[in-house]
Amino acid sequence: MLPSGTMTPTVKAPAAAGQGTTPAMRQYLEAKRQYPDALIFFRMGDFYEMFYEDAVTAAGVLELTLTSRSKDRGGREIPMCGVPWHAADTYLARLVKQGFRVAVCEQVEDPRKARGIVRREVVRVVSPGTYTDAGALEASEPAFLVAVARGGDGASVVFGLATADLSTGELRVTEHHGDSAAGAAVDELAAVRPREILLPGDLDAACLPGIEHVDVPVTAAEPALFDLEQALQTLLGQLGTASLDGFGLIPDQHPAAIRAAGGLVRHLRDTQRAELEHLRTLEFRTRADHLVVDAATFEHLEVLAGAEGRRAGSLLAEIDLTNTPMGGRMLRAWLQRPLASRGPIIDRLDAVD
Repeated sequence: MLPSGTMTPTVKAPAAAGQGTTPAMRQYLEAKRQYPDALIFFRMGDFYEMFYEDAVTAAGVLELTLTSRSKDRGGREIPMCGVPWHAADTYLARLVKQGFRVAVCEQVEDPRKARGIVRREVVRVVSPGTYTDAGALEASEPAFLVAVARGGDGASVVFGLATADLSTGELRVTEHHGDSAAGAAVDELAAVRPREILLPGDLDAACLPGIEHVDVPVTAAEPALFDLEQALQTLLGQLGTASLDGFGLIPDQHPAAIRAAGGLVRHLRDTQRAELEHLRTLEFRTRADHLVVDAATFEHLEVLAGAEGRRAGSLLAEIDLTNTPMGGRMLRAWLQRPLASRGPIIDRLDAVD
């Protein structure tokens, strides 16, 4: 069960296809059946069309004209709206910023060569944590997607957090143990400020008290993605290695971290329909490496966001004199996780000098 108030916005699925449903609408309904929690961008010629509740929702969010097309099998007109294909990224960015998931259903064959109805398939699913269009993102801000996995109980409870930025290929993982594990996990989420949080669908909201205050969309994933053996094999294949020992991850010692990272990678593969060739390394971070700042302190210090929740007025805005987007991202990352060991601090100061 997921925390209330943080679920990615969803729309009601239309009724199943029946007699009288056109072939194109059957394709649409099949895509909606596969992705019931996403808006369907359905390619028809030079437009991406949306129908039924998707159309009503999108028309309101995007300020589009809501029209209708042929009636359904019950004699009711089907709500419809659309956007030009060449401007799709602009509209996708607006939907994603509102917390929606969008499944892009493309024509996957040349209409001039098609026999009968043009074949269509969902080619990618975009969401706040997976949308990477450079024109729609703040270049100096990462687009983090964080997956959380839980193991153990009581004093032996452990939370694994895996963080990925699909635009850069960054992948890192941490673990939090013991009675304070849940609070530490929420504090890390608050510090990272991800675009989206991915949780197994069977993870009880009570396990992460305070996650609702992180104020980012939370998406439910199939629990099977976080199965330890499946997650391990996913990571081994993605990283091109026979063992995770070289990354500091031992299956019987760090199962939560492996489950979180493997589930995250599998989710990215499934939604992007790609092998993620640029994601080939993993960093395992321990709590001893960095200062742990709780969520409330981080917010009150206005490290990344000012009093109104925007970058203006924050510590980051005041000291950011970087010249490149990657420099801006590095400075932001340093503020999010201050170093805790004297040696690395001196090394960083020497490098800056």
